[in-house]
Amino acid sequence: MCATCCVIGAFEQGVVVSSGRIRVSGMLSRGRRGMILTTNDDEVWIIESEELVDGLMGMDVIVDGTVVGLDRLKADWIGVSSTGT
Repeated sequence: MCATCCVIGAFEQGVVVSSGRIRVSGMLSRGRRGMILTTNDDEVWIIESEELVDGLMGMDVIVDGTVVGLDRLKADWIGVSSTGT
């Protein structure tokens, strides 16, 4: 199976890791719509996750996941960014 990527629109600021998957980094916060990741380029992603990540709020994080909407990312993994964003 060959994974292909098309870097357009909302995908430009993140790193596409395979078809439909993306890695983004930025500041994690909580908003009215759930968890929000804001990148250094002021790109905003709504993060869906089954993990409890309350301890990461207000921190620079990296999120790996699948794009499931225009501004929505279903996270497979969320971790602290060791290099900052």
